[in-house]
Amino acid sequence: MDGKIYSVHTVTENGSAFTSVRWTILDSVTNQVLDEGNIGDGLDGYDYYQGSLAVNEFGQVVIGYNRSGLDPATGRITLAARTFSTSGSGELMQIGDEIVLRVSDTDDYHNGSLFGQTAVGRQRWADYSSVSLDPEDSSMFWLAGTFAREYNNAAGGHPGGTGGSRWGTFIAAIDFDRSTGVVPEPSTWAIMILGMGVVGASLRRRRYLQMAASLPQSAV
Repeated sequence: MDGKIYSVHTVTENGSAFTSVRWTILDSVTNQVLDEGNIGDGLDGYDYYQGSLAVNEFGQVVIGYNRSGLDPATGRITLAARTFSTSGSGELMQIGDEIVLRVSDTDDYHNGSLFGQTAVGRQRWADYSSVSLDPEDSSMFWLAGTFAREYNNAAGGHPGGTGGSRWGTFIAAIDFDRSTGVVPEPSTWAIMILGMGVVGASLRRRRYLQMAASLPQSAV
């Protein structure tokens, strides 16, 4: 975009036990690094991973990612995002604070084992995030990511369920104000999405930040 290449990936710094999301901006002609930085430094006790990025013609950037930590109160897998603007020299400047989009319903993540059992084998840890521009309005950024749902059992509101772990996809939209480039405070969209068709209809609802309810995925 505008002669610049934007990228994001997950790194673990030498000597650190934590991962960070690193963004890099290159000059598309010279391949010179114009700017580089991390989301997460290990000092806050969180891992940051599964980063994704989109940028529009105004140099406005949204980076989505997952984070998790050891603190039971705050360390659940969380889908979050940060917003930036790009300076003329190609440096990213963060706008506001981290935007928390969806916190997992549980901090007990299992894949292939039932509630109360010991987790076995490789465990899922929030598989993806994505950010993309609205095809009709480039000031609107759509995000999707993974979160751990309630267990498929009576305690989770599913009498007669198998007791398996459950994962879901969360969708949200962040809208930059065209005149100021500022991202307004989030507001909740209190509608349960029953199908992807509703997402298309929601594009017409011009709220600054719309957060869709959970999209269930198949139970284990």
